[in-house]
Amino acid sequence: MNGPLPSTRAFLADLPALPTESKVRFLGCVRTYNVHTGHLILEHNYPRRKASQEPPSVSVDINALLETVTSEELRVGAWVNVLGYVRRPAPAALASEVLYVEALMLFPAGPVALGEYERILHESLEVERRRRGTG
Repeated sequence: MNGPLPSTRAFLADLPALPTESKVRFLGCVRTYNVHTGHLILEHNYPRRKASQEPPSVSVDINALLETVTSEELRVGAWVNVLGYVRRPAPAALASEVLYVEALMLFPAGPVALGEYERILHESLEVERRRRGTG
């Protein structure tokens, strides 16, 4: 049976460790939206860092979704779920981004219980790691 590949659930901070072209699903908080590039900058301070350190962040290309994305999803401070592909700029590109995510879907997280989400995802990823024998 052929079909689309499943997505890998991940924490935003773990995205750089994933291979290019990985299909991912993650949660992030909108820090900024660049109208000119069509990129959202999302962040999620997990694992926790000191207040003096910047939380992990990632650029998300939402150009393919501009007709369906709402202003609420672009609002600074909004928590959103992203389903998309890990991309890396071409070596010749003069981009400061190490990677970005090309979004296939973006939808509001709603009233998320962040601590509970982090605990459940962490435990789920640990079980998956043990199942694969890599942990």
